[in-house]
Amino acid sequence: FDGNTAIAYVFASIIAGGVASILLCPMESARIRVVTDQDYKGLGLIQCLARLIKEDSFASLFGGIFAMLSKQVPYTIGKQVS
Repeated sequence: FDGNTAIAYVFASIIAGGVASILLCPMESARIRVVTDQDYKGLGLIQCLARLIKEDSFASLFGGIFAMLSKQVPYTIGKQVS
């Protein structure tokens, strides 16, 4: 990327958006469950995540990862490159 900082910023933004999606996806899964399922109402983040893992599986926390990536990566590119 010598001399072309725009390409370096785009790649850095893709990586940053991917990392953000991986970190945010379990929290988003917990938030959605707390909002939509009365059995989860009133649970905190840690309690909700523990219950989701116990009842569904660890992988279920990342069920929306592709949707999250398709939203987060372009947003991050637009924010960091512009």
